[in-house]
Parts: sequence; structure tokens; C-alpha cells
Amino acid sequence: MLLMTGLILAAVCLAALWMADPSIPQVGDASLIATGALPSSTAVVSSTSIDTGVRSGVAIMQGVEMLLTAPALTTGQLPDGKTMTYAIVHSANADLSASVALDPAAIVQTGAGGVGAAAATVRFKTPSILARYVGFTVTPSASGTGDASGATGTLAMLF
Repeated sequence: MLLMTGLILAAVCLAALWMADPSIPQVGDASLIATGALPSSTAVVSSTSIDTGVRSGVAIMQGVEMLLTAPALTTGQLPDGKTMTYAIVHSANADLSASVALDPAAIVQTGAGGVGAAAATVRFKTPSILARYVGFTVTPSASGTGDASGATGTLAMLF
């Protein structure tokens, strides 16, 4: 009983220390999430966009991070040796046309071992100057990639 109480107390203290660090964004906003179905062929796909509400070229608030999440993929969605490359992009256009990559290879999933690829996440700190709309693109291997259109990636802004 004493050991369990000590473990619970240690977990609470670690959680309090982690939450007390203001340099680690923790909170998201449901309206600030971009989603996108993955490719069904070799074509690049774009997510929906997050409207930051700022005019292009205007400094945004510091300490904002984005959390990009790539789903787990089966071997039918991502065969051995094939890749899905996720880029975090920004654009002056809501449809992310004419976008510029902030991180061109934020996540690269590679099918391996006949099991597809594991889910992956990455945090990305926003630059001080950002276009109004942010989102992500997914670029599959040039050939032989399976149909991953049943899977969805997400990009969320954290504060």
C-alpha cells in the first residue's frame, strides 16, 4: 500500500512539473485543426487549412506549436519500401494552393516488414512570420503505393 501511494505521489509530482513548464504548449482548439485523407494513388494531397487570422507577413504570437499526426498504415496502404512524406505548409490561400513548405519532410513513413508503418507525430514550432493559412501535404512514393485514402492525418495548433 505504501509503495502504491508513493508511486501515485511521484506521478502527480511529475505531471505537475510537466504542466508547469510554460515553454511546452499543451492546449489545443477544436477549430484550429486541419485534416486530410491520405492519397489513393501517387498524387500529392493537401489537407484542409487552419485560418490563423493573421495577414501574411505579420508577426504572430510566439510560443505556438503545431502537432502533426500521421496514422498507422497497413501494408495494403503502404507496401514495403514505399513512403508517405508529410510536409507542413503555409499559404495565402485557404485551399493551400501556391503553398510554401515550412518543414518539407516533417514525417516520413516507410512501409517495412510486411506490416505497413506505425503512427507518428511531430511537434513544429511556428516561425514568427507565417502566411494566413497552414496545413499539410502528403506525397506518396512515385509508384507502387497502395490506397491509403481510408486513413486521415491531422495538424493541430497548440498554445
